[in-house]
Amino acid sequence: MISRPILLLTAAIAVVGANSMVLAPITGAVARDLGGDPADMVLAAAAYGLTTAISAVFLAPRADVIGPHRALYQSVLILLGSMVASVFASSLLMLALAQAFGGIGAGMAIPSIYALAPQLGPKGEEKRTMGLVLSGWTLALVGGVAASGFLAEWAGWRSVYTVLAVALVAVFIAMHRIDITVDMSRARPTSPLTALRVPGIGRGLFAAGALMLGFYGTYAFMGAHVHDALGLGTDGAGLVTLLYGTGFGLAALIDRYVDRLPARVAGMVAFSGLTAVYLAQAVVGTVFVALVVVALVWGVAQHLGLNFVVSRLAGLDASQRGAVLGLNSAVTYLAVTGGALAFRPVYDAGGLMLCNLLSALCVAAAVVESLTARDVAPARG
Repeated sequence: MISRPILLLTAAIAVVGANSMVLAPITGAVARDLGGDPADMVLAAAAYGLTTAISAVFLAPRADVIGPHRALYQSVLILLGSMVASVFASSLLMLALAQAFGGIGAGMAIPSIYALAPQLGPKGEEKRTMGLVLSGWTLALVGGVAASGFLAEWAGWRSVYTVLAVALVAVFIAMHRIDITVDMSRARPTSPLTALRVPGIGRGLFAAGALMLGFYGTYAFMGAHVHDALGLGTDGAGLVTLLYGTGFGLAALIDRYVDRLPARVAGMVAFSGLTAVYLAQAVVGTVFVALVVVALVWGVAQHLGLNFVVSRLAGLDASQRGAVLGLNSAVTYLAVTGGALAFRPVYDAGGLMLCNLLSALCVAAAVVESLTARDVAPARG
């Protein structure tokens, strides 16, 4: 049975994750209301990603001093303010500023949640617990991305942020009724510099960067591929996303078995599976039914890869989890931007197939890293 604190962390990831992804499917509705071209709305998304990365580097380490539970309280309040400001934004600039403010909260929230997960779950089942929390991203994909477009069409785009704000209020109330306090008796100040000196951090961040760059390099152009190459609408792209999210969530059922594998083997299995997925997409990507089936497997493999990366980094040094996982979040959001920018000319030159091949190359580099890595030692501190 899943404990109440873990359910709370899963819900928190779902709301924070949904907030980071809902703008993409509602850009048309936002543009009609605020004026401008839908492509201009990327400014707000870029502002969110930039401040999230900066906050993850410089503010996430505060969790190592005040405790990740307190850092999560503070970040939820910041995110709530951002959502309310987004609801009442009267221009693109105001929306971008609101999203930038929200990025500050997200950069603190995600590392704090990841840091709390192994401490609040059963001893010896840290990876399974992390996998359960990561399944919150499935709720974000299905409930956030899939539902936001429908909600924006029928009730206006502001209703999307209103619903998110209400959900976040529910999370905040639950945080005051469910004890997520962790022991901070050995707390000490940390920073990005101290985190970068943790043994194994370089290799861990390399694997994280390879995983996320490969993912966003393909995911960012999946909708364009479904439209341009397959001649389908947003419903087709939504089905691919839905099957990916379903696979991501179902993977939580096998986390307990993967948890028994040596860390190096778990990494090799996840990254090798992802490499095979991207190669499969390159081969069958012009057949929609096959693309949807591969998307389901893609979600499973991506879940296993993300679980491995986050658990590995969380296990490097318990006293610096906030700083270490903050660097992970920074790498992730830089991969969001890098995936879109670096893969754009690749997509223009060879479509999704060429993006798939480059993503496979990125993840294959993580396979090589796993082959030469030592198994992750128990967290110090």
